[in-house]
Amino acid sequence: MVNSIDTYSDDNGTREALRKVASSRTLHEIYGLFYGCLAAPGTAAPSQYVDLIVDPEHAASGTDDDILSAQDNLISLWNFITRWRPEDEPFYFPETEYPAVAQGLRQHLTDTLSMIQYFIAGLNLGGAEETDFSEDAIDAMHALTEATARLQENIRRCENDEPNAVDEDPDSTTEMFDEIEDIVADCIARVTVGLKQAKR
Repeated sequence: MVNSIDTYSDDNGTREALRKVASSRTLHEIYGLFYGCLAAPGTAAPSQYVDLIVDPEHAASGTDDDILSAQDNLISLWNFITRWRPEDEPFYFPETEYPAVAQGLRQHLTDTLSMIQYFIAGLNLGGAEETDFSEDAIDAMHALTEATARLQENIRRCENDEPNAVDEDPDSTTEMFDEIEDIVADCIARVTVGLKQAKR
């Protein structure tokens, strides 16, 4: 895995807080969004990303305390990701346990794909333009596009009831996820470093 021991300590608390305000966002989506926002040259304001995660209309089903708890958890996660130093620190994925069955495989693929998609959404929210990217960051974005296609193909296979291999060859499945997550981690780090150069 790419995570170190020093991971965000309250993923489950954040999940529960979001559930109470009926947010449809997953932690992978939120992590991706925050990584993208923080990498972009014009970092998005908290009010911009909170509105994407906690829809005021849906949040009305929760109490004021529930809404404050969700916001506090999001700010805590934001601050955690802000401290990430991609040049010399490991990348952090949300800590998630997936059952070793077809449904778990499909969810793992979907979560990883959504993290890439929301990373790109965060870059857009932060005003990243093509001219902001270093050559290496552009190469990393191309690699993320390839990873996206690979994930989509595997999701399609799952939907066509092909993934019994998760039970037949669990080592191969684990190796595939490790490889894809390594690519995602490396690419997001390279994009972040490349865009930092544009901020100077």
